[in-house]
Amino acid sequence: MSQTATSKKVYFLLYDEVQLLDISGPAEVLAQANQIVGRSVYDIKYVGSSSSNKVKSSAGLPLVVEPLPPVTHAIDIIIVPGAEHEALSQIRSNEEVMIWLDQAAKHAKTRASVCTGAFLLGQLGYLDNHLSTTHWKGTQHLQREFPNTKVQQDTLYTHDHNLWTSAGVMCGVDMTLAMVNQDLGAKTALEIARSLVVSLFREGGQSQFSGAMELQSKAHQNDIINLIAWLEAKLQQTVTVEQMAEYLNTSVRTLHRRCIKALDMTPAQVLNELRLDRARELLHQPNIPVKSIAYECGYSSQEALSSAFKKRFGVAPKRYRERFSLS
Repeated sequence: MSQTATSKKVYFLLYDEVQLLDISGPAEVLAQANQIVGRSVYDIKYVGSSSSNKVKSSAGLPLVVEPLPPVTHAIDIIIVPGAEHEALSQIRSNEEVMIWLDQAAKHAKTRASVCTGAFLLGQLGYLDNHLSTTHWKGTQHLQREFPNTKVQQDTLYTHDHNLWTSAGVMCGVDMTLAMVNQDLGAKTALEIARSLVVSLFREGGQSQFSGAMELQSKAHQNDIINLIAWLEAKLQQTVTVEQMAEYLNTSVRTLHRRCIKALDMTPAQVLNELRLDRARELLHQPNIPVKSIAYECGYSSQEALSSAFKKRFGVAPKRYRERFSLS
């Protein structure tokens, strides 16, 4: 694959105990873009402290890094992955790395962070007067430490001028797909998403949690958690409350009581919430007709889906699709 003068120089800053998926996810998106286009659109470099040519990732996998290069020219993209608290604290106190990152970010056309990497950019002032986000566990901490940024508490990623920030781990893939979409268009981004078997297109304003995950996190009780997983596999089918109760080997009355106590929803409302969340996800794929989505999610007709969707989200499915369209 030939490298051309139009290649964008992309630097990933690596350090010990860096979150492996924060690197590999976005890097694979960019590498796939190169492969699909047939040239080196993104010239990817992995750089780190000059004290070693290797760092140990969070999963224990050693990663080879190049020494921090002199910042004598413009960098197209700098991407800062995250880590757990102890490793993050160590790299934030590493004067050599932070001085280099400050210089690189100052020269970069695009600054980006994945997960808790936002804290490094924040320490250097690059979140100030911008929207930002990080892993859901750290959003409040980020806001407290850097009051001049406006932290989005529950979003996949943010894009504010030349700053991109994303939530935890796999959200870095969503963010990088959005970058590729901006650079190379929807067709290339969609082809990458299909190749990586990920959902496209997850717009940045979406929640970090799926509907099923949200419900399971609230449930606490194994029986209700298991019920949610069971329903997720049966959204296309007709499922009665009696069948739900039978699955948990309990009575309809007891099931109703448990769902209200755990989720403040009836069993039927739980099923409908899961169906609507699946419909919302499928609406981001423009090639699937709304009528097909309705049947896929267990609704008797497109009209039935539209009514339930509008009641829940305040907008009709077609308007929702138009709002988040890639084209």
